Amino acid sequence: MIRTGEQFLESLRDGRVVYVGGELIDDVTTHPKTRAQAARLAEFYDLHHKPELQDIMTFVDEDGERRSMMWYRHVNAEELTRKRHYLETVIKKLGAGSTPRTPAANNYCLLTYADDPQPWSDQSIGTDGRDLTVGIREFYQMVSDNDYNCALAFIDPQVDRSKDRTQVDSPALRIVSTNDEGIIVRGVKAVATGVPFADFLHMGVFVRPGMPGEEVIYGAIPVNAPGITVISRETTVKDDPVNHPLASQGDELDCTVLFEDVLIPWKYVFHIGNPQHAALYPQRVFDWVHYEALVRQMVRAELMVGLAMLMTAHIGTYQIPPVQVRLAKLVEFHQALRAFVIASENQGFLSPSGLYKPDVLLFNMGRAYYLDHVRTVVGEVIDLAGRASLLFPSEEQWNVPALHDWLEQLHTGATGSPHDRLQISRAIRDLFLTDWGDRLTTFEQFNGSPILTIRTLTMKRADMSPTGSITELAREICGIASGEADNTYEKQAEYARRLDSATAR
Repeated sequence: MIRTGEQFLESLRDGRVVYVGGELIDDVTTHPKTRAQAARLAEFYDLHHKPELQDIMTFVDEDGERRSMMWYRHVNAEELTRKRHYLETVIKKLGAGSTPRTPAANNYCLLTYADDPQPWSDQSIGTDGRDLTVGIREFYQMVSDNDYNCALAFIDPQVDRSKDRTQVDSPALRIVSTNDEGIIVRGVKAVATGVPFADFLHMGVFVRPGMPGEEVIYGAIPVNAPGITVISRETTVKDDPVNHPLASQGDELDCTVLFEDVLIPWKYVFHIGNPQHAALYPQRVFDWVHYEALVRQMVRAELMVGLAMLMTAHIGTYQIPPVQVRLAKLVEFHQALRAFVIASENQGFLSPSGLYKPDVLLFNMGRAYYLDHVRTVVGEVIDLAGRASLLFPSEEQWNVPALHDWLEQLHTGATGSPHDRLQISRAIRDLFLTDWGDRLTTFEQFNGSPILTIRTLTMKRADMSPTGSITELAREICGIASGEADNTYEKQAEYARRLDSATAR
């Protein structure tokens, strides 16, 4: 089926335990702190039912059933481009990246399990020989059949690393026992975005030195399962759609999740017990959503360019040569990100099950480029707007008869109506000069992996080692014999590539 927005909203009224700030939320679909985000994700689902978007938002599967493009299995570069057009449409329709964790982004992370489930099962420790591949395949089928939203919870608590007992004393989620029904877990996942609006919590880990096997848990659990409590930071949503056109559209809420002796049935367990597996495989869970993140960053760059051009055109500075040079730098930023997206698609490869996957190095370098330059670009947008990015009247002031004529004169520009400048100013203010906008900036900075991690993982690739392909030209020029890539690097870089096939461009 293709889920509707109303079906999604109804699914959230299930008794889940959610605190936002200091308040226990009875119904996330109606409470002022959460209703805007619930409505925003309902809009995501309803986009799939708009006739004019049918060919972008949906596809017909091999059984003749129309489905959401979330579940589209792209097997060549052209089909991956089709998936990207879907992701771009979702991102643009939902505030040009103002909702990073859409179901389309969250569910992309499930592909790594479904693509190659056997290692997750074979390398588990503590399953008493159970075949976890059955549950992995059935879970993926279930969530795709129902268009469920699976929020990610991979980050463990920040602990005092100066102590010898750091790992022992950590409140991180861990297995406390197992039985015929499943595993019993207790502890905390420190960061999980959008959980109040998800059907399932998708758990995993980023391995760290000394991590005990009982903390290595990959799997899923319904958000309303007994023993789960969701604790969100204070919301940054602005309940004022006129004066805050973007910041009023919802706050997806970054949360801490408490597990108090929660039973995770075996059918929802993807992998447990093996830190070595966790060191090599699970970062690739995020490969798919990191590609989506680069697409989102490309769209956000397009928005930044557009806002800067609209504002400079309105205040009459657009034609000034130094301003045009500064605008060209913003265009360069956007075009570079677009180039990274297209290049990653063109240089993709086939995964174990035959999915066409964009080039990991290229889309991660694109993400690093964005993080390296975005603060400068944002500063340029604000500077080019000048005081118009902050000093402008509210809609209520604009509508006061005694003030209106004065305010209209103050905001009359070279192009467009005086009220247009207010609209541009409000968008710039919401995105870059509010706590709501700052949260989006922080999210992008740490989403999945911050820039240091991106670069560290890059240098663990086989082709980036001193004996890898990156040095072939230098060795040839120097007359040095070729080396062989270290086996650990090889595993890190190549496990997700189907080695018996060429790229499928």
